[in-house]
Amino acid sequence: MSGPGPEAYFEIRNDLADGLLKGSHQLAGVPETDRATVLRAALDAVPEASAMLRPYPVLFADGESSASRVAFSCLSAAATFPRATRGRLADLGALTAILFGIDDIADGIAGEWSEGEVSAFFAELLAILSGDAGADPSEEPVGQILAAWTQWCARFHAYAGAEVHSPNLVRQMDIAFAAMARERAWAAGVEPWPSYDGYLANGLLTILYPTWWAAALAMCGPAPANAEHWTAIEPMTHLGASSMRLANDIRSFEREKSEGKPNSISILQASGIGAAAAVRRVTAHIDEIDAAFRGEVAQVSGELAEIAEGQLRSVSFNGRWYMTRDTHAYTVRDLAGEAGLRPG
Repeated sequence: MSGPGPEAYFEIRNDLADGLLKGSHQLAGVPETDRATVLRAALDAVPEASAMLRPYPVLFADGESSASRVAFSCLSAAATFPRATRGRLADLGALTAILFGIDDIADGIAGEWSEGEVSAFFAELLAILSGDAGADPSEEPVGQILAAWTQWCARFHAYAGAEVHSPNLVRQMDIAFAAMARERAWAAGVEPWPSYDGYLANGLLTILYPTWWAAALAMCGPAPANAEHWTAIEPMTHLGASSMRLANDIRSFEREKSEGKPNSISILQASGIGAAAAVRRVTAHIDEIDAAFRGEVAQVSGELAEIAEGQLRSVSFNGRWYMTRDTHAYTVRDLAGEAGLRPG
């Protein structure tokens, strides 16, 4: 299974989404009072995240520099946890970049891989996280990502909450990998496309938001760590993931047509609805989910209040970003310009 290849893939545009969303602002989801702090914190984290990932060019959308993805990944982390330390933001940003790379393997963007090869790749990622394996650097895309993941996992396990929360991170990754395998089967025509609801139930997992938060809870959650913390935040996490999946779908449905992948917009189109009407319907659904999400956030207090606030910040930032632009072409220079600083 293979997509259009990295260069062509990242050149695909969505003129309909651009037209419908004209006037949106990519930082609209960051409160104006925090915007300068978030931008500077992100820019400060970029050099450390880049140093971790520089040996693995497959993790960069343009294949050669931190001009793509790392800037966005650190900005997303800083928008979520504006008061976090530089090291934490770098580790969270590097995690996002690696998850992008894992998705590229699953989607056939970073090379062509058989079902068996992808399954073995997923299994090795889980083994590395569990401490049962490690990977040496390799020029092959899969080898690069495994090596980057080995390095990241070593940093992750140094966090005090990792011992308690890493089993859940393994579980969330395993669930996400099963969902990715389903997406591959749909795209390959091995299984029929799902219903809208079936697609969203799977897509909220493949957006990797629950996976990211399983890690973030260990890195930024309350101490002492408690496995029940995940149980408490899981409902809001799934709602946040649903909102982000649909926002991402509006941005990416033209690209996903080229991959043969189902998307909420394309599934509605297949039922006879025009593209513009489908976008409006999905946008309305996002509003419904967002109201439910905010209701869940409002119920969380005490030691998990900062995690709930982080989820609200994350969904606000990423949702508004997807409504404005894609993630891959945002450069470190762009980030520095918005922060009013030179890149480090």
